[in-house]
Amino acid sequence: MNERTPFWKTVPATSRAVGLLGVFLLFSTIGFSNDVIQLGREPVLVLVLAVLLYGGFAVAYAAAGTVFEQQRWKAIALIFIVQMVAMNLVYRLIPVPPPPAQMGAADIARVSERLGVSAYANIAAMVLGYVCFVYVSITEGRRYFRAHAEIELASEIHRTLVPAIDIKTSGFEFYGRSIPSGKVGGDLIDVFQDERGWIAYVADVSGHGVAPGVVMGMVKSAARMRLSCSDQSVGLLESLNSVLYSVTRPEMFVTFAYLASNGRQLDCSLAGHPAILHYHAATKEITEISCSNLPLGMFDGQQFASDSVEYAGNDLFLMLTDGLLEVENANGEEFGVAAVKAIVLEHAADSVNTIFQALVTAAQRHGHATDDQSLLIVHSRASSS
Repeated sequence: MNERTPFWKTVPATSRAVGLLGVFLLFSTIGFSNDVIQLGREPVLVLVLAVLLYGGFAVAYAAAGTVFEQQRWKAIALIFIVQMVAMNLVYRLIPVPPPPAQMGAADIARVSERLGVSAYANIAAMVLGYVCFVYVSITEGRRYFRAHAEIELASEIHRTLVPAIDIKTSGFEFYGRSIPSGKVGGDLIDVFQDERGWIAYVADVSGHGVAPGVVMGMVKSAARMRLSCSDQSVGLLESLNSVLYSVTRPEMFVTFAYLASNGRQLDCSLAGHPAILHYHAATKEITEISCSNLPLGMFDGQQFASDSVEYAGNDLFLMLTDGLLEVENANGEEFGVAAVKAIVLEHAADSVNTIFQALVTAAQRHGHATDDQSLLIVHSRASSS
């Protein structure tokens, strides 16, 4: 689940304001330079308007290029037209007087004083603009390296919390990986085993980045604590929902899917998650397992339906997140469940590692991933038939 925050919103308001002030001051020097070129003949009102317009429109260009992103060139073209019209109006309504044929001592003194004022103002604007840019560079540089260090630490924690899974038991084989779209992901894959059996689950926290990564860590901790203290899957989703509802923001939620051993059947449930795909080795068909439950963390006191599914030797179960399904190509077409099923049918007789690699490679060829991609494959080995 992907939520993208515009870049400019991640920059503190103070840095944005100081940066735009620097842009204004730097380009306002054009107004003072024009006055020098005109030898101080511009009316004071024209000089003031020129300084404000050159600096103001430079700020507008910078803001448009940052805020509008995909439409930036249209916005910049419109601002350019408005600027040309405004500047022409100023010079038409308040024309610059022609140069005098002769200049007396008083005129020379006046021009010298005017040019001195414009020159010093020009220097002051450049120095102040430079100071603004240095301030923003230092402030944002420190913030970037501090955030970069925190992200590196969070990335290391993520790798520890969500390692690649390659587990074999007497009756089942588990293989999977979580591939974050950035340094830190909000997806979780896990297999918990004890003397009572096993449970394999996949979770997807809304969004991606550090905040969802922190919630993902809480989900794993809460799930492991719950599973170690009580029956495997009974009441698991209710417990996780109770924890998440009390500690997450209202707009944040978690989708969840699990399979748990239960003798000749597998217990299963889903909370707002993409369907579990079940490949039947005997018939070479793929069915979808789903439950009409809402995601975790949305409402307090939620109850979650569960089900059970029969399996046979060499059956496959695939639990995946929507980041894999929603990969889009240049035409906006999603990778989709149909493509996943086709690849599974093609490689069903191969190893789980081969199936995983085939799916990931096909998704990468289809388009660029913008969300975390996770896949956990459960293989019922032939001895379980």
